[in-house]
Order: sequence, then structure tokens, then C-alpha cells
Amino acid sequence: MIYEIMYIIPSKFSDSEIEGVTKTVAGLFEKHGAKVEKTENLGKIKFAYTIKKVTHGTYILAFIEAVGDAVAKIDQELRLSDEVLRHITIKRPDGIPETSFNLSAYVAPLNPEGKRTRPAKTEAPKSTIQPKISPKASLGEKELDKKLDEILDDDKVTETL
Repeated sequence: MIYEIMYIIPSKFSDSEIEGVTKTVAGLFEKHGAKVEKTENLGKIKFAYTIKKVTHGTYILAFIEAVGDAVAKIDQELRLSDEVLRHITIKRPDGIPETSFNLSAYVAPLNPEGKRTRPAKTEAPKSTIQPKISPKASLGEKELDKKLDEILDDDKVTETL
């Protein structure tokens, strides 16, 4: 059965080291009895969000021929590998596609005014209970206890809880 594996190599590896990592991963495939049919470097792209404090990565697409047990072992080793940031494995019943792939970085869509949209920042809900004591007021211990008892006995506080 043919499988498609796309994996991301973190940006800590230079362009010259990417080929070495690709050979290491190909060796991992062969170690588990898989035959590498095709490998394609899709390029370095900035992520839409950071992954393990990494913002860029090189995407590699590999097509392998393997049995199900081997794919499970390959998946396990890729998950534990420090050289692979993320990966995904897909079964290809049709074989290797003839088309080539072109990746591009994520660009936020334009709003009606022609500006890039960004997710809105949500604010924490504000408390509906207002303190009755001014933060600048200095109270003695007995006065403070008395004020706290008044607040706790207040019906408004028990209704909001």
C-alpha cells in the first residue's frame, strides 16, 4: 500500500542540513521495511501559529510503500524524533499523484474596508460587585473585620453568587 507522509523540519536546521535530516528520515522508513518511492522538498514557510516555540519550518512530502504495522512504527518514531516537528500520514489507494504541490504562507482575509482581519482580543469579564471600602482608606483590624462582616451579610453578594 502507498502512504503519503508530510513532515515539518524545524527552522533550527539550516538549508544545508535539511538534506541530511531528509536522509535520516528516509533511513527510518527503510529500517521498518518501507520503500521510499518519492521525496519532495516543498520549501520553508512561516506557520500560522507557533509550534513548540518555532515559527518557521521546512515541509517535506514523502511517498512510501509499506504495510500497516510498519506505518504504525514509523508514526511512533516520527512522533518521538527531535528532527521532525509535526507529521501526518495518509493512505493513498490511487498511488502517487502526478501533480506537483505549491505551499504558500497563511494570509489573513481582507474585511470590507480592505484591511486584514485579526482575531479580536477578549477581555476578562468585569466584576459586578463594587467594593464599599476605598483602597486608600486605612482601617484598624477591628474596623476591617466589621466592614468584612457587613459585606458578607449583604444580600447583594449572596444573590450574585
